[in-house]
Amino acid sequence: MTNNEVISDVFKNQQYMTTEQLSIAHEFQKMIETEYALCAREMKKANQAAVSKPISTNPDEKLSINYAGLEIDAIREYWFNRLVSLIQIIENRNTQLNKELAKKYLNNEQ
Repeated sequence: MTNNEVISDVFKNQQYMTTEQLSIAHEFQKMIETEYALCAREMKKANQAAVSKPISTNPDEKLSINYAGLEIDAIREYWFNRLVSLIQIIENRNTQLNKELAKKYLNNEQ
C-alpha cells in the first residue's frame, strides 16, 4: 500500500460528505505528510536550539539567557501542539498511517 492509498483512507465516510466537505477532506489529506514533516522538523530544531544556550557568569546575562530559552520553549511547544493535534486526527482514523509517519519523522534523526 502506498502512502497516497493510506492517506486517502484517513476519512472513511467520504461518500457521505457534501461537495464542500469532500473538498476540505481531500485538501487536508493531501497536506498531512507535509504538515507532519514540518512540525517534526521545526520541533527538533527548537529542541536543539533550547539546549545550545550560551554560558555567562554575569547575573543579568544569565537571566536574559534563561528568558531566551523560555522563548524558544514556547516556539517548540507551538510545533509540538500542532503535531499532537495532527497525530490525534490521524491516529483515530488510520493507525497504520500514524505508525508510518511516526517511524519516518519522529523515530530518526533528520
